[in-house]
Amino acid sequence: MKPLSSKNSRSEKDLVGSIAAQSGKYGILILMLALIALFSILRPDSFATFNNYRAILDNRTTVALLALAAMTPLIVGQFDLSIAAVLSLSHIFVVGFIGQSHMNVALAVILTILLSSMYGFINGIIVVKLKVDAFVATLATGSILAGAGLWYTGGRTLYNEVPRSFTQISRGRLFGMPLNAVYVLVLAAILWLFLSNLPAGRRMYATGGNRRAAELTGIRTDRYVMAAFMISSTFAGVAGVMLGSNLGTASPSTGGSLLLPAFAGAFLGATTIRPGKFNVVGTVVAVYALSIAISGLQQLGAPAWFEAVFNGTALALSVALSGWAVRLRAERAKTRQLQLLDVAESA
Repeated sequence: MKPLSSKNSRSEKDLVGSIAAQSGKYGILILMLALIALFSILRPDSFATFNNYRAILDNRTTVALLALAAMTPLIVGQFDLSIAAVLSLSHIFVVGFIGQSHMNVALAVILTILLSSMYGFINGIIVVKLKVDAFVATLATGSILAGAGLWYTGGRTLYNEVPRSFTQISRGRLFGMPLNAVYVLVLAAILWLFLSNLPAGRRMYATGGNRRAAELTGIRTDRYVMAAFMISSTFAGVAGVMLGSNLGTASPSTGGSLLLPAFAGAFLGATTIRPGKFNVVGTVVAVYALSIAISGLQQLGAPAWFEAVFNGTALALSVALSGWAVRLRAERAKTRQLQLLDVAESA
C-alpha cells in the first residue's frame, strides 16, 4: 500500500493541474472578450462600432488563413517557412493571369491554387524523400518563390486593370459580413472536420506526437507529412488569391510581414481550446485576439512601430506558453497513469 500522504499529495497536484488546464482551455477566448469590453469602454466612439468590428474581421482574414497554413505542418512536427512566399507569389500570379494574360477569373483562381498545392508537394518531397530538415528546406523554397515573384513582376507593382467579378470575391458582403471572414469560417470548419473527425487527421496528430510509435502501429507517416505541407501551401495560396482580390494589384514585397503574426497565432492557438495541441479553433481565436489587442492599443495612441514589436513579443510568449501546455498535458497524463497503478495495487 502507498502512504496516505503520498496519495493526498497526488490528488492535490492533480486538482491544481485540472484547474489550470480548464482555465487555460478558454483563457485566450476570455482574454479576447475582456479586451473587447475594455477598449469599448475606453474608446466607445471608435472601437465599439460595427464598422470597427467588421474592419477587424476583414483585415485579419489573410493572417488567419496563413496561421492555419503555419499550423498544419506543426501538427506533424514540421515547420513551413515558405508560406509567406507562397502567399506573395499566389497573389502576384492571380492578378497577373487576369490583368496581363486576360485569363478567365475562375480559371486563374483555380490554376493559382493548384500551383500553390504543387509548392507544398515539392516541400514534402524535399523533406520526406531527400531527408532535408524542414526549416532549411522551406526557407530555401521560400527564397526561390520570392525570386520567382521578382522575375514575374520585374520588381514592380502590377497595376493592370482586373474585372469587378474578381475584386468582389473579397470585397463583397454577405448579410453585412465581409466575404473574406465567411471564407475563413468555411475553410476553418473544413480543416477542423478533417483534423478532428477523420482518421487521416488523427493520424497526422499521431505522427506529430510520436512519429516512431505511429510507424510501429502501421501509420505511413511520410504520407501524412507530405499531406501537411500540401494543405499548408494550399491555404497560403487561397490567402494569396484573397489578398489579390482585395487589393486588385500585386507587389513582390507583399507577404513577408505576415509570417510573424501567422506563427504567433498558430503557437498561441496551441495554448487554448485544446491546450498542448495545435488546433484550428484555437488558432483562429488567437489570431483575432491579437488583432483586437493591436487595434485597441493603436486607437489609444500606440506608435507605428508598436505592431511589429507586439507581434514579436506575442510569438516568443506563445511558443513558451505552448511548450508549457504540452508539458502540463504530459504531466497530467502521467498522473492519471500513476492513479491507475494505485488502484491496481489497492485491488
